[in-house]
Amino acid sequence: MSLNLTPLDGAQRVLFEVPLVPLQGHRFQPTGFPSLGAATFQTSKGLCLLVESVQSMANRLELTCWDEAKQDVIAELQGISHVRVERKGKFLTDTILEAHRLNSPYLLENKKDKKFFNELEVVS
Repeated sequence: MSLNLTPLDGAQRVLFEVPLVPLQGHRFQPTGFPSLGAATFQTSKGLCLLVESVQSMANRLELTCWDEAKQDVIAELQGISHVRVERKGKFLTDTILEAHRLNSPYLLENKKDKKFFNELEVVS
């Protein structure tokens, strides 16, 4: 279908109303900026509310593997792959807790010690 827009050449403003349909099912992941409020979207069945994103649920599930009191993985999962970060012998963070896992600045942007970064670079 070809659309002739020549009659609009002199128009200062043009408003198009285009119905959009998600390609993957009936829901989508909103941008999630705090200033937008609740993540609502319209479907053919009415207004829907996205309560949790897939990423958020994955983060919550990972936290069930973590023992906050011991600052370590739970006893049943000892031996699972993760990287623990300590500063001056005290716990600082862990890849299970970090938003970007191995890409955490605590691991990759250490200006004094590039040992871990260099080790990852060799493996890649």
